Amino acid sequence: MSEMDKNKVDVLYFRELTGQIDKGYEIAQKARKQGKDPCDLVESLSAGDLASRVEGLMGVKGIADEIKRVGKENIPQIIDDILDGKFDIEKNKQVEQALRISLTILTEGVVAAPIEGISGVEINENPDGSRYLSVYFAGPIRSAGGTGQGLAVLIGDYIRQKLGLQEYRPTNDEIERYVSEIKLYNNRITRLQYLPSDDEIREILKRTPVCVDGDPTEKIEVLVHRNLKRVKTNRIRGGMCLVIAEGIAQKASKLIKEAKNFGLDWSWLANIKAKKTQTTKVTKFMDDVVGGRPIFAAPSAKGAFRLRYGRSRCSGITAKCIHPAAQVLLGGFIAVGTQLKVEQPGKGCIITPCDQIECPVVKLESGDVLRVESAEHARLIKHQVEEILFLGDMLVSYG
Repeated sequence: MSEMDKNKVDVLYFRELTGQIDKGYEIAQKARKQGKDPCDLVESLSAGDLASRVEGLMGVKGIADEIKRVGKENIPQIIDDILDGKFDIEKNKQVEQALRISLTILTEGVVAAPIEGISGVEINENPDGSRYLSVYFAGPIRSAGGTGQGLAVLIGDYIRQKLGLQEYRPTNDEIERYVSEIKLYNNRITRLQYLPSDDEIREILKRTPVCVDGDPTEKIEVLVHRNLKRVKTNRIRGGMCLVIAEGIAQKASKLIKEAKNFGLDWSWLANIKAKKTQTTKVTKFMDDVVGGRPIFAAPSAKGAFRLRYGRSRCSGITAKCIHPAAQVLLGGFIAVGTQLKVEQPGKGCIITPCDQIECPVVKLESGDVLRVESAEHARLIKHQVEEILFLGDMLVSYG
């Protein structure tokens, strides 16, 4: 098939998709007009391309055309245009909008982080009178993911340099407040995906050019380093804890690479990357085990679920499959939709069944070794099983 023919097929394909979507909306609108729902209109509108979503979310006219013109990869140029006053944005809102719009592009305009995860941006003063940029994060910044959280700070650094501002210079009391606050958040509120060491937190605070601040999100207050002049609350700032731990510390390797695209030097993060690499996966994985929850296999144990890449009709990004016989042999703990924490790949998943993957292997009390190829077979022999030698495959979508 020639390139021209391929383009024609693509056009026809998307035209048919659009037509079917429009038809679906017509049917839904007719149903709503019957007055059986609280609203007689279909609230969820069809989303356009990324540029249109960004303009719709941020309410900045003309930004969609600019994104299409320079490309969504050229975020520095879009930031420059915003700060240079190319769009109808109030002067005192340009910095905040530049950060929000950049994060919206990075997160494809499908999460709440750019709107609700950033509560504000301020220009404040260091003790020596120099001015620096502060970004206030809230809990919903979690939806941006670790990379997005870290990139929000990196973008803030780019904006800082564009405005000619100095670096954030924390005092020793402020640094120790961050250390104790992040540990308190991890111990009392929720376990972080990655908890940096005290020295890693100190290194990040000393070297990050932008002040990572946040609104109080929890009722619990810090016990030490209270009532600091530049920290507006004694309560735990959840957004700040997430950004420093799961954003900057956990995604150090990615941020070093991304910084180069913005013309920034964040090579100091190599120290964090090196320390993070020293943490063994096994220790970290087992640290998060909740008392009373069943453990189906130790990390990387022989006979545990074997990783197999592929797809079934009921698997997806976070839905992995195991053999239905394994569900029976494990006492019915893993039902359809059960959430598991996995060693790798990824952090967690829900389970759906697939009988086309490798089945479990068991040893019976009689000494016989059997492949259990169906759920029915598993039910017949489950009371005779002495040992599960192999749990079978876990089907994982590639990527």
